Amino acid sequence: MMNLIQFPYSHFCGKARWALDYKGQSYTVENLIPGLHLLRTRRLCPKSSVPILQHDQTLVQGSAAIIDYLDAHWPERPLTPQDAEAARQAAVWEQFAEKEIGIHLRRWFYSHLLHERRYALPFLLTGATPRQAKLLTLGFPLLRQLLRKGLHITPASSAASRQRLEAALDRLDQALPSTEGYLVGGQFSRADLSVCALLGPLVAPEQDEASLAARLPATFHAWRQTQSHRPCFDWLRRIHRDDR
Repeated sequence: MMNLIQFPYSHFCGKARWALDYKGQSYTVENLIPGLHLLRTRRLCPKSSVPILQHDQTLVQGSAAIIDYLDAHWPERPLTPQDAEAARQAAVWEQFAEKEIGIHLRRWFYSHLLHERRYALPFLLTGATPRQAKLLTLGFPLLRQLLRKGLHITPASSAASRQRLEAALDRLDQALPSTEGYLVGGQFSRADLSVCALLGPLVAPEQDEASLAARLPATFHAWRQTQSHRPCFDWLRRIHRDDR
């Protein structure tokens, strides 16, 4: 059985879980906590990031590489389009999702989250063992500094990420009317999966507004409310309902 090493709250790890589930593959999860994850990941792979998929003696790092691996070994229900041009377009959308949505949503969200311990700890403790929870709680002041440094969070960079994210949502809204319901080739692919997984924490299709208001910092929640009317929110909810 495969093992997915992850941060359970990470949207990049959520992308890998979606791909594994879509392929119908059984897997276990190994939840890490930030900072201490380095002790595990640096022994396995060249980079320190997650997700990492373990399959027998094979290690695959990164959500895009994991999709490549799954398509190569389980070609049924392919996530990569068979047509070369469609595959190229899907790769463009996937890269767009990672660079213009994933990175900037993470920085914009964490710039609010890390200000308020009462929101940050429950979020970061998702899936933690009692020992991990104790270590993270005691080490939170240091972890907050490390996360701000590692994610390059400053007032200027956070504001720039908000602008980049809103521009990405504009582009997605503009593209949707001509997509026949999916971004590439009229069928679900890694393009849709990538965009929806990396936007998932913002749209939160499985949560109601009261739950979101309770767990999100007020300033971030208020900004989210200004975006929630967008066509891409409804599109993501449909994809999540039909293809998740």
